[in-house]
Amino acid sequence: MNSTEILNVTNETTPYEPPFDHTEITLAWIILMPLCVFGIIANFVTIVVIVTSVNLRASTFNYFIVSLCVSDLLSSLISPLHAYRRTWGFIDWQWSDFLCKMFWSIDLWTSFVTSSHVLTFASLRFISLQWPFRFNSISKKHAKVMIASIWIVAFCIGFVPFSIWFGATKRDRTSPLPNSKWPSCTLHIEWLQEFKLFTLICYTLLFFLPISLVILLSIGIAIKVKALRKNRTKLKGKGNDDTSAEKKRRNKENQILLQLALIIASFLLGYVPHSVFQFYTVRVPSLTHQHRVFDWWFGSFEYFALRFSECLNPIFYNIASRKMRQETKNLFKRCLMTSSARIESKTVESSSPNDLRL
Repeated sequence: MNSTEILNVTNETTPYEPPFDHTEITLAWIILMPLCVFGIIANFVTIVVIVTSVNLRASTFNYFIVSLCVSDLLSSLISPLHAYRRTWGFIDWQWSDFLCKMFWSIDLWTSFVTSSHVLTFASLRFISLQWPFRFNSISKKHAKVMIASIWIVAFCIGFVPFSIWFGATKRDRTSPLPNSKWPSCTLHIEWLQEFKLFTLICYTLLFFLPISLVILLSIGIAIKVKALRKNRTKLKGKGNDDTSAEKKRRNKENQILLQLALIIASFLLGYVPHSVFQFYTVRVPSLTHQHRVFDWWFGSFEYFALRFSECLNPIFYNIASRKMRQETKNLFKRCLMTSSARIESKTVESSSPNDLRL
């Protein structure tokens, strides 16, 4: 008896059982909602800090960080749709088909934007060290054009096809096809072959290839920094103490390496599980309830990792940049001072007498 016959026999005698229970639903929401709230607040604050700071806006790299924060902010905003899709809306998506399509379209759109940004960011860091004169010729206008191009290309590759291929409908849980194990808001089965080809080509080009290139660029950056320091030491002569200028250079280089390392670590944490799951879930059938449970947990875990990595990004930006930390502190101080002034003003107004009493 082949696998299809086994599944059909099993489904004829055993009623369908969801791959989760009430405890797992609660756990999914408990994990995802704090990540959602923190991701929205942290990325929004980072955007405001950079946009309102003259010092931070002077850096071309910070334009890419703002764009990354916008991408992570959009992803955080649609996180409740994923939580509903994986829990109460798993069997029957009660919300509109439009919201289902928007979840998938925005999710893949921002994912492709993020991977492209990380690769561009690493490339620019390498260029700034290897060919500093060429890097200095890259203006803010060039950066804006690159960022806009990334968003437009990612929209065409991610948003458009997923708005067509995905949607909400009840799935046949007795079917041997892969969609029998998926939530009701997912890929329409008639597009399965196209999606398989898409994951093979686009996920390779937009996830696995950037991961490989970013790692190679990071190694190249580390080697270049080491070589620059060695050359500067030779020019100064052996045995001389570091000057204040040299210390500043080293601190800046250390910040470059730390910032890049943290961004890459976050990127790997979020997108390696995501890419692996997409390849797995469309190619491996679920013949038993245990298989469906594994698929559910795998899909939930990769999404938790993706959202967690987006929460780490604003933290990493502040860890790696002293200027960013200072500007973030200044923003919070201004907010606290404004809030205190408003409270004090209201207190004075409420306590002032409306009439004179002897």
